[in-house]
Amino acid sequence: MTSSKKDPLPKVPPFIVGKKTQPHHNGLDTRGLLSVATLFVSICALTVSMGGAAKLVFDVFNEGLSNSLGGIWAKIIPLGTAFLFGWVVALVNIRAFSNLIYPIIIRIYAWACLAGVSILYIKIIQKLYMQNYDNQHFLAYLLILLGGLAVLMFLHLLVEGHDLRPFAVPLLIISVLHICVIVFRYIFTADAQGIYLVGDLSIFIVMISISALMLMHLGILSSVRSSIDAIFSQSKKGNGNGKDNGYHWTS
Repeated sequence: MTSSKKDPLPKVPPFIVGKKTQPHHNGLDTRGLLSVATLFVSICALTVSMGGAAKLVFDVFNEGLSNSLGGIWAKIIPLGTAFLFGWVVALVNIRAFSNLIYPIIIRIYAWACLAGVSILYIKIIQKLYMQNYDNQHFLAYLLILLGGLAVLMFLHLLVEGHDLRPFAVPLLIISVLHICVIVFRYIFTADAQGIYLVGDLSIFIVMISISALMLMHLGILSSVRSSIDAIFSQSKKGNGNGKDNGYHWTS
C-alpha cells in the first residue's frame, strides 16, 4: 500500500500567505494631533495679533496720537511677537504637516487684511483732505499703512501658489479715487494749503507703486519663498527615505 502525497496548494490568493497588515487605529495619530494643535495655536496667535492691531489703528484715528500712542513700543512689540509666532507655527503646520485646511483659512485672513488696508487707506485720504495733521501724524499714518501691507505679504508667503494680483485691484481703485480727491482739493477748493500736497503725493506714490508691483506679478518675493521651500525640502530629505511624510486630511 503506497501513500499518496497531497499536491501543494497553488500560490495564488487566497492560498498565498501575505504580510500582516497593520491594524487601523481609530482617531487621529500623533501627526494628526500635532497638526490640529498647531492649527489651533496659530489661529489664536494670528487672530489676537491682527485684532489688537486693528484696535490700535482705531484708537489712532479716533483718540489721536497723544492718547493712543503713549508707550507705543510696549504695544507694537507684543503684537509683532504674537503675529510672528503665529506665522511660524502656521508655516510649520502647512509645510511640515501638509495641512490642507489651513491654506483656505489663510486666504480668508488675507482677504480680511486687504479689506482692513482698504478701509485704512480711505480713512487716511479723509485725514489728508482735511489737512489737519502734523509730521508725527503723517508718519504714523504711513507706517500703519505699510504695516498692514506687510501683514498681507506675510500671509501671502504661507500659501504655495498664492496669487497677489486680485488683491491689487481694490488698492488701484482706491488710488484712482485718491488722485481724484487730490485734484479736487487743490483745484476746486479755495482753502487748500499747498504744503500738504507733499503728504498726499507721498501716500499716493507709495500705494500706486505697491499695487502696480502686485499686479505685474514680478516675483519679487520669489527668493523668500524659495528659501522657505528649501528649508522644508531639506527637512523631508532628512527623514532618510525622501518621501513626503506630511499629514493629509483624508480618511
